[in-house]
Amino acid sequence: MNNLLHKWLEGLRTAYPSASSSYWRTMPLGRMKKLLASVFFTVSSFGFVLDLLLLHHPHLGRGLVWPLLLGALAAGTVAARIKRTHLYPLVQLILLVVGCLAFILPYTSARLPVPEALKQRVAFDAIAILLCTLLSYRLLQSFLSFEGLASVRMQTELTLARGIQATLVPTVYFQNSTLEIYGKSIPSTEMGGDLIDVIQSDGSLLAYIADISGHGLAAGQLMGMLKTAMRVSLQFRQHPVALLESTDRVLPAVKESDMYATLALLNFDGSAEAEYALAGHIPILHYRDRSRDTVRLSMEQFPLGLIPGGCFTSQRVTYLSRDLFLMLTDGISEVSNERDEEFGLARLEELLTQCEAHPLPQIWELIMEEVPQHGVQQDDQTLLLVRVRH
Repeated sequence: MNNLLHKWLEGLRTAYPSASSSYWRTMPLGRMKKLLASVFFTVSSFGFVLDLLLLHHPHLGRGLVWPLLLGALAAGTVAARIKRTHLYPLVQLILLVVGCLAFILPYTSARLPVPEALKQRVAFDAIAILLCTLLSYRLLQSFLSFEGLASVRMQTELTLARGIQATLVPTVYFQNSTLEIYGKSIPSTEMGGDLIDVIQSDGSLLAYIADISGHGLAAGQLMGMLKTAMRVSLQFRQHPVALLESTDRVLPAVKESDMYATLALLNFDGSAEAEYALAGHIPILHYRDRSRDTVRLSMEQFPLGLIPGGCFTSQRVTYLSRDLFLMLTDGISEVSNERDEEFGLARLEELLTQCEAHPLPQIWELIMEEVPQHGVQQDDQTLLLVRVRH
C-alpha cells in the first residue's frame, strides 16, 4: 500500500508543472501556450459552476466575470510556479481574495426570486459538473504522468536508435585505383543489427560485414562496440585472424550473454590475393570475370562473442581485374515466399552473372528490387559489393 501511494505521489509530482522540475523550468513559455490555455479553460468551467450556484443573485458581466477571472488566475498561478516562483505567493493571495469575494457578494447583493425546486436542481447539477470535471482532470493527469511519459521515453529511444543507425551504418561508397566498394543496409526496425565498414590502414584495405543478433538499442550498442574494436585493432596493425581473435575476447565483457555477432571480411594488401575470413557468417560470393562463374567462399567458424577464447583462421583467394565480391547478411538470402522457398544464394549468383558490368550502386538496386518481389522483409538486409578495377 505504501509503495502504491508513493508511486502515485511521485507520478503526480512529476506531472504537475513546477519550478522544482528541471523539465518544466527549462521549457520556454512560448512552448507552454497549449498547457496554459488548457488550464485556463479547465478552471474557467468552475466559474460557470459558481455562477449557477449564485442563481438567486444578479450575475456579473452576463456570467463571464467568474470564468474569466478564475481561468486567468489559474493560468497565472501555473506560469508563476514554473518561471517566477517569487510571484507565486502574490497570485495565491489574489486567488484567495477572489474566493472570499465569491462567498461575500451573494450575501451583500439583492436576492432574486427563484423557485426552490429550480434552485436545488441547479445546485445539484452544478456540483455534479464540478466533481466530474475535477475527476476527469485528475484521471487525465494520471494517464499523462504514466502513459505520456512512457510514450515520450519510447519516442526518445526511437529517435536515438535512428541516430545510432545513421551514424554507425551509413551508405558506403569508396574507390581508389584498384578497388571500388559500395554497400548499404536496410534495417527492419528503427535500430537494426547489421554493420558494414571499410577501413584503410598502412596500404591495405579491409572491408567487412557483420550481423548482430537481435535488434533495438542493445544491438546498436554492440554494433558500436564491434565497430570500435575492429578499428582500434587495425590501429595496432593486427592481421585479420588476430583481429577476429582480439574482438572475440573483448565482446563477451561488454554484451548480454545471449548476444553474438557473425562477420565476413575481405582484406586487400596490394598483392594478387585477397585474404578472407568468416565467423559464423554466410559465404562470400566471388564472381570471376574471366571464367564468368561464381565461387562461394565459406568457412566453418564460431560467431564472435559466442564462446570465449575461440580460435580463427583465414584463407586467401586469387583475384583478377573486373572480379566482383559480394558480401551479404541472411536477411536477404533467407527471405521466403508463399511456398516457404528461400531467396537463396543461387539467385544472387545468377544476378551477378547478368549485371556484373553495371555500376555497383545499380547492381545493389537490381538485387534489392528482386528480393521484395520474392518475399516480405523479416530481418535487416545488407549488401556490400567490392569490384577489382585494375
